[in-house]
Amino acid sequence: MNTVSSASITGMVVSLILCVAAPVALCVLLKRKTGAKLSDMLLGAVTFVIFAMFLEQMLHLAMSAVFGEKLTGNLWLSALYGGAAAAVFEEFGRLVAMKYFLGSQLEKENALMYGVGHGGVEALFVGGLTCVSNLATVSMVNGGKLESALAGLDEAARATSLETISQLWTLPSYLFYMAGVERLIAFALQICLSYLVYRAVRYHRRGFFLAAMGIHFAVDALGALLKDAVPVPVLEAILAAIVIVTAIFTVRLYRGETEKATSD
Repeated sequence: MNTVSSASITGMVVSLILCVAAPVALCVLLKRKTGAKLSDMLLGAVTFVIFAMFLEQMLHLAMSAVFGEKLTGNLWLSALYGGAAAAVFEEFGRLVAMKYFLGSQLEKENALMYGVGHGGVEALFVGGLTCVSNLATVSMVNGGKLESALAGLDEAARATSLETISQLWTLPSYLFYMAGVERLIAFALQICLSYLVYRAVRYHRRGFFLAAMGIHFAVDALGALLKDAVPVPVLEAILAAIVIVTAIFTVRLYRGETEKATSD
């Protein structure tokens, strides 16, 4: 039986640390620097769970049941649908939370803290839990316990499980590091999008909300379209470039708002 290399294991550990440390560190920093409340972060986390992990997943199940292979088997259709669904559910979730739960208390500082909660819980569920699951499986593989763990499965299920698990030792080690990089990029984007939706709600500027939806759609759809077409580092570089441009725009808006408030 093959074993998982120490380089791959290190990549999983590093990615897990990034998924946990980035939200925690930024939460502490924002609380100290701006006085934003932890409840704002909690609202972001809960909203993500409700809109992205529950409501959006219900739509996916319904669409899969109705359209099946016609949807999942078509790369372009699947990518466009997936990007649109993520953008609609997550951005409307932000809109509802900020408009009806933060309301008159909505300020740029708690909008950022909201983004930390939204992006942080996504990093933990999508990246962190995957790393934990992989590390648990690695302990079985390298400990020689995989065969006994799969012994109770029928031949078809055993073959499917083994094919999936074998990626832990067949994939290049650097990909396990890239998982953490991907989550950092997504985390940064979620904070930027939270600020854009805040501007839409606070100043009644619909254009900011549409911009948030458009950027979210573009990143998700592009990621799905290119994931098998280009190397992972190239894909992440493209997505990082989009997020960096978005972040620069967001920082300028944030600073402009701060300067205006100071002058007033």
